[in-house]
Amino acid sequence: MDRPTLDNWMRPPHPFWSFRHVRELIPTARIRHGHHPRALPFEPAGNLLDLRFDSKAGERVLGEYLANTQTDAFVAVKDGKVVLEWMAPGIRDDEPHLMFSVTKSITALLCGALVGAGKIDPDAPVVQYVPEVAGGGFGDAIVRHLLDMEASYSFVEDYSPGPDIVLYRNSAGWYPAPPDHIGLHEFLASRQKEGEHGQRFRYMSPTTDMLGWVCEAASGLPYAIAVSQYLWVPMGAEADGDMTLDRFGVPRAAGGLSGTARDIARLGMIVAEGGAGIVPEDFIDDLTTGGDPSHWAIGDYADWLPGGCYRSCWYQPRLDPDCVMAVGIHGQMIYVDRPRNVVVVKQSSWDTPDDNDLHSDAEYACRAVARALTAEEPDALLAAT
Repeated sequence: MDRPTLDNWMRPPHPFWSFRHVRELIPTARIRHGHHPRALPFEPAGNLLDLRFDSKAGERVLGEYLANTQTDAFVAVKDGKVVLEWMAPGIRDDEPHLMFSVTKSITALLCGALVGAGKIDPDAPVVQYVPEVAGGGFGDAIVRHLLDMEASYSFVEDYSPGPDIVLYRNSAGWYPAPPDHIGLHEFLASRQKEGEHGQRFRYMSPTTDMLGWVCEAASGLPYAIAVSQYLWVPMGAEADGDMTLDRFGVPRAAGGLSGTARDIARLGMIVAEGGAGIVPEDFIDDLTTGGDPSHWAIGDYADWLPGGCYRSCWYQPRLDPDCVMAVGIHGQMIYVDRPRNVVVVKQSSWDTPDDNDLHSDAEYACRAVARALTAEEPDALLAAT
């Protein structure tokens, strides 16, 4: 295999390798785990790989689906026990995998922990924490606008990639730097306002980088240390994670976090367990049920998730009660079913960055697993045994 470079690491055939070796391509900060990892005992629940579910392409079998959709790892946790752990050939269970925009949902959990610590007020102006953006598009936004992806400024999220994405990824250190390159903070401060904040869902990744900047300023800590202190150690992570940095040491809080599948599941368990004493329970309750569906209905992804909502960087499908998802390009997902106390994690290396049908199929697979693990639905689990 030719070694990937910053020019091509996100293009085929490289993702299978590069998404697990980001620290060899981009500067990273270590998210350190503690000395007391939370045990996740392995107790398989039937042969879930034989579970059948409906996908956009018709009925599929879970094991076949995982093997044929560039899935790297798939882990399901029920009541604190690992009931399914599937790895593609060549994947190790101790390798941190880049989670792309699932990072947004993790940044929101960090923000929630800082809310609980009295360091952030979601209704406070962004400039209260980061006065450097007073003259730009974020200058009159509040933190809640960042959490709900309702800040409005000039940017187009085009993974072709379009010119805004190229400049953005250049500033984040994900692409080679041009001679006159700027860093991520300068990029954020240079955004110009475009419309009013708080009117509709606008999916623009720099919004969550701005939230990460707020978290750093409010906590007085670099992002990776804050995540370690407020999430990684308290949740009992078993391995270190990584966060990509730009050329000036600024984290990409919208997409740069890597972690093992089990540690990503532990993050999902914070939500499933009502905050787990790490994030305030009312923040988690609001994350799973709050938000304004009318803002979603006129937003960027309404066609993909009709009837859904977005709150604190987590998607609400609103099909099963109190279920939320964290979603990242190239096939990353955390699916949390709070009533069933189920967390499902999918790590992937899709050739294509973004495809609504592929994201939907991942959602359907995760939902089928969660439902199959529910005692009230024995027929679903029986079919997988």
